Amino acid sequence: METVTHESGAVLGENSARKVERADLVLRVMSTYSPSGREADVAMRIYNYLKSKKMSPQIDPVGNVLCEFGAGKRSVFLCGHMDTVPGELPVKFEGGKISGRGACDAKGPLLALLFAFEDLASDSSSQFNGRVIFAGVTEEERSSAGLAELVRRNFRADYALFGEPGGLSKVTVGYRGHLTLRITIVTPEIHASAPKFVTNSAELLYEVYSALKKTLKAENDGSLDKVSISLTEIKSGTAHNVIPGKTTATIDVRVPIGSRTDQIREIAERLIADFRSKVPDAKISVAYDEPTEPYRVPLSSPLVRAVSRSILRRGSKPQFITKSGTGDMNTYAMAFGVDAVTYGPGEAKLSHSSEENVSLEEIFACSEVVSSAINELISMKTGTNTESKEKQEAD
Repeated sequence: METVTHESGAVLGENSARKVERADLVLRVMSTYSPSGREADVAMRIYNYLKSKKMSPQIDPVGNVLCEFGAGKRSVFLCGHMDTVPGELPVKFEGGKISGRGACDAKGPLLALLFAFEDLASDSSSQFNGRVIFAGVTEEERSSAGLAELVRRNFRADYALFGEPGGLSKVTVGYRGHLTLRITIVTPEIHASAPKFVTNSAELLYEVYSALKKTLKAENDGSLDKVSISLTEIKSGTAHNVIPGKTTATIDVRVPIGSRTDQIREIAERLIADFRSKVPDAKISVAYDEPTEPYRVPLSSPLVRAVSRSILRRGSKPQFITKSGTGDMNTYAMAFGVDAVTYGPGEAKLSHSSEENVSLEEIFACSEVVSSAINELISMKTGTNTESKEKQEAD
């Protein structure tokens, strides 16, 4: 670690003590393996960093790191996740870029928000009439338990900014929704030489999957305005010469903006009921994970405008994107009826890959964009969240 920290100092310039200190934290967080459910060590690094800045962080019962400052009529929630997908990768710092598991998804964005929070807290004056909440949450890559706990505890703010990769100029203004079906089919087992006497549970499950895909007119071509369906997990069979009597599978459904997950569920229920009536020797059951509704923030939102102007002040042209996946942004915005965006350093296409990396300078640049945007948002005299929505409805 000492060698890497020294190199970061050389890259950033020895006169930049704050950046060198932050680079050291970035590398320590990146080097701490934290798949979902094992975020405690990263949480303590962030907790100790905030304590060293004379702030008052807390770690809640599900492992989230929370810290806030300020008071006033407007509040902003900054949220990044501390967990990564499983699979350790070597951490390297070369040419100003850090590579390793979670570098872009989403430790780089998490730390960009942390540094923005620190800057806002240290630079705010008596004129700063607002409240800013930082949250490093757990299990975003698995069950979103961390954010779910904050929603349950009513951690509501007027605006929310979530940390995920996109790059300096890209602002994620929407995500598709998400519905997970877990289907189990049980049929009689029999020797594989006599398939005509029973229903093959594996073959039937694939028929159900194919029929659902056809009924929903699902496309896996990357279209954001269409449903997409993926068969992601399947377990079946006991031996090579036995027709499987039980098959379980997970089907991942992404729901476009303008649709709802309950519409998809109703279609799935009707289709499965039809299969039950047509195949009486098969017991078909289905369970659903907690759904996430699709969400897109209006471009007229004061939050979007503040982030856009902050990007422009850095000499870049803001780009507004809608992603094909699903984010915690959806859950928070829909739960509280507030405007939210997602923003952060790194290339989204590298997420969960063995090539994850993020530029150290881009982490710092994105943090400056966030702090500048929040300063503007807090100081606005007009254009509140409510006023923005009323204007949109009037238009």
